[in-house]
Amino acid sequence: MKSIDFLHYSSPGYTGQAVRMAAGVQAFEVYPAVAAKGMRIVGGECASVGLAGGFLQGGGHSTLTSTYGMGADQILEWEAVTTNGTHLIASPTQNQDLYWALSGGGGGTYAVIVSVTVKAYQDGVVGGALMQWNKTSENDENFWKAIEEFHAALPALVDSGATALYSLTNDSFTVVPVTSPGSTQEQMSALLQPFQSKMKSLNISMAMQITSFPTFFEHFDHYLGPLPGGLPIVNIIDVTLSGRLIPRTVVQNTTSNAALIDALKLSVAPGGDFVTGGVAVNAAHSVAKNTPSSNAVLPAWRDTIVTILAFSPWDYKAPLAQNNVPQDYVLDVTIPALKALAPDGGAYLNEANRLQSDWKQAFYGANYDKLRAVKKKYDPNDLFYANTAVGSEAWVSDSDGRLCRA
Repeated sequence: MKSIDFLHYSSPGYTGQAVRMAAGVQAFEVYPAVAAKGMRIVGGECASVGLAGGFLQGGGHSTLTSTYGMGADQILEWEAVTTNGTHLIASPTQNQDLYWALSGGGGGTYAVIVSVTVKAYQDGVVGGALMQWNKTSENDENFWKAIEEFHAALPALVDSGATALYSLTNDSFTVVPVTSPGSTQEQMSALLQPFQSKMKSLNISMAMQITSFPTFFEHFDHYLGPLPGGLPIVNIIDVTLSGRLIPRTVVQNTTSNAALIDALKLSVAPGGDFVTGGVAVNAAHSVAKNTPSSNAVLPAWRDTIVTILAFSPWDYKAPLAQNNVPQDYVLDVTIPALKALAPDGGAYLNEANRLQSDWKQAFYGANYDKLRAVKKKYDPNDLFYANTAVGSEAWVSDSDGRLCRA
């Protein structure tokens, strides 16, 4: 399940370079393989991610999203096996309903994936940047004001085709990386100059690095490598996670942008190992060059400016009750504060918490009922199950954690 094949794909909706990946292929394997062919593909920021699994099936944000769209927007066809043993191809012209559901409607829910074929793009220069500043006893107010200005600058940044990943603690803010396909070092400097000027006016001392690499893979390896492990924001086994999508209207309004910063303050107020991450993108249909009916990506993604990842510490050697305290803080304080900014928004199902009470609306939105119908067609006995997957209401857990029919 580790094969990677290159092909010229031809269909009514797309003709061009493509890559077929078996279900076991991870990002650290396919990125250098496509780079060797002079190409790039849309994949995860974490190099260990298996692309055909939850990444593509859940939607899949990427450092390339503002240029090409979400991961699910790249899918040309799925090779799958359904619960009755039927081996089939799902594409925009074959088994279209299954193709639609698999492309953003949640992983491990509708069929077993054998392989996936995605669009590939000609490689070229990629501009990058790192920015970092710290809070001191003298600059507390301006520290947060700088973060507010950063979020206000995001629409112009992502509309240029760039993305930005950041991490926030109670005393530091780090952006790594800004990714701008097609940008030279000089163009990157020009892109970030307005924000740099804001920082100077706030008297914030900011560490900064600006780069331009000949290929996407070299950019990725520099900022998010080294492969295979890569550079995650946190060690994911030491945290629990919740999340929320923030629409661009929030940062475009001075009052609501300030409220966002207040929510971010709350997210890291306990200090210690509480960390909040952000991924700023433009995932609009105009970028992906498709329509709302093209796939099952959560509709809220299309006007999202940043997806927030709220991490709280988790110690596997500690009692469950002790670990629940920081997790409850995120669920009861951080997420409600973020949700209040856009109550009708959503959350990225791959970077959320199974205890988020509004998961049907938050993870699937208006797509849920149609996704449930597709699942009933291809998995009539609800064999595939996860706590917050489509159709999970068909089961209930007993006191020992065993599943029983609802």
